[in-house]
Amino acid sequence: MASFLRFLVVGGLFSLIFSACSAALISLAGTPPVATGVVVWLACIPPAFYCQRRFAFGVERTRRLAFPLYAATQGASLALVSGASALFVTREFWADTGVYLLASAAAAVMSFLIGRFVTFAPPATAG
Repeated sequence: MASFLRFLVVGGLFSLIFSACSAALISLAGTPPVATGVVVWLACIPPAFYCQRRFAFGVERTRRLAFPLYAATQGASLALVSGASALFVTREFWADTGVYLLASAAAAVMSFLIGRFVTFAPPATAG
């Protein structure tokens, strides 16, 4: 339960960063919604991996493919968020922030389950 709460803290922080940056770039700078979502999401992956690994799951060392697994999970999350931006963005800051927060929440649930049971799971011991 503690790892889930820490995951929510890290995920919530990065969701807010992602949502605010995306909505601000779209509504204030007029950047294209889908491309903006992709670029901002990708920029969040390395620092989020580090924070999830160390703080949420308490893992100092990971399996060799942990970062590619995490990146693939984020790729699936990106597809979800990009789809939401393509379908629902209005170019209004608060409405778009809501769209990105909801899409990020759905992606977070998927990410936690994969992170907990695959990416950051202890390696199986030979027996």
